[in-house]
Amino acid sequence: MNIARVAGENCRMSWTFPAIIILFVPLLNMASSRGELLKLNSALACRFVRGLTREQRTICHDAPDTASVAFEGLQLAVKECQHQFRWHRWNCTSLLTKSSNPHASALMKRGFRESSFLYALTAAGVVHSIARACAQGRLLSCGCDPVGYRASHDPRGRLRANKWEWSGCSHNLAYGIEFSKKFLDVRDQVDDLQSKINVHNNNAGRSILASHMEVRCKCHGLSGSCQVRTCWRATPDFRVVATTIKRQYRKALMVAQEELNNGVSILRGRPRGRRKSRPRPAPKTSLLFFEKSPSFCEADPKLESSGTSGRVCRTGRTSRTGSCDLLCCGRGHDLIRKSSIKPCNCTFHWCCRVDCQKCQDDKWVAVCK
Repeated sequence: MNIARVAGENCRMSWTFPAIIILFVPLLNMASSRGELLKLNSALACRFVRGLTREQRTICHDAPDTASVAFEGLQLAVKECQHQFRWHRWNCTSLLTKSSNPHASALMKRGFRESSFLYALTAAGVVHSIARACAQGRLLSCGCDPVGYRASHDPRGRLRANKWEWSGCSHNLAYGIEFSKKFLDVRDQVDDLQSKINVHNNNAGRSILASHMEVRCKCHGLSGSCQVRTCWRATPDFRVVATTIKRQYRKALMVAQEELNNGVSILRGRPRGRRKSRPRPAPKTSLLFFEKSPSFCEADPKLESSGTSGRVCRTGRTSRTGSCDLLCCGRGHDLIRKSSIKPCNCTFHWCCRVDCQKCQDDKWVAVCK
C-alpha cells in the first residue's frame, strides 16, 4: 500500500473547511497566470464552497479565477456586515459558521429586512472585488475599464474644451456588475415574488456602489504643476458603500400585501408603518422586504440566531445603539471585570531599545443576562 497516499487521504479528511479555503485561495490567485493549476484548483473552489446552486457551480467551473474573487467579495460583505451590525441584536455571526458563502445562511432564505440588507451588500461586495481585481491584473477575463481621462487646463486653471483623453487604469465596474448579475441573480430564477425581491435588492446594492465611484487623478507638469491630469475611476472604500446600504436598510420598504396575494410582476413598496398608504413604485436603490423580522432576543436554531445573552452592551443614557436596555431585551445585564496585562511606563534608550513595565488593566464590561 502506498503509505504516502494513505497519509495524504487521512490528512485531507481531517482538514476543516476554513483550512481548505486558506490553502486553495492563494493557489487560485497564483493559477491566474498558470492555466493548468487554474483548472486544478477551480475544482476545489467549486466543490468545497457550500450553498452554490447547480448553475453557480457551472459558472464557477467556466470562470474559476473570477469566481474565486467573487468569494472574496462575499467574505468582504460578511466582514462589513459584522461592523455595521455590531451593536444590533442580530450581528451577522451566523454568516461565519458554515461556509464562505453567506447565501447558505437560513436568514437569506427569508424575506426579512435584514435579508434585504444582505442581498444588497453581497451583490455590491462581489462587484467591488471583481472590479478591483480586473484593474490589478489578477484575472484572465478582464482588464482595465476604458473609463479614465486626461484633462488639460488653460492658463486660468479652467478645463479646456475637447481636451479629454482616456487614460489611467480604471476599476472595471462594468465587468464586475456583469459577473455579479450572472453569478448571484441566477439563484433566483423562479418567477415568484421573493425571487423578484432578491434580484431587486441585488440590483440596489450594485446601483449604490456604482453611484459612489470615485475619480482619482495624478498631476503632470513642470515643477509639480497640474497642467495635465491623468485620471481614472475607482471603486470607493467598501465601508462607504456599506454605510449607504445600511441607511437604505433603515428605511426599507415593505412590499404591499396585495402583491403577495396577486403576484404582480412589477414590484411596489410602501414605508413600514403606513400600510394604508397607496402603493408606489420602489426606487432602484431602495431595499424591499415582505416578512416581519423576529426580535432576535432569544436563540433560534432555525434562523441560526444565537440571541443576545452574553453580548456586551453599552450603559449610560447617552448610549443609543447597543444600549443594554435594547440589546438585552429587558432581561437586564451584569457588570463583569475584565483584566489584562498591557505595557506601560515605557522608556526609550538611545539607541535603539524600548523598555516597558507590565501593568494590569482592569475594565468593567456590561454583559446581557
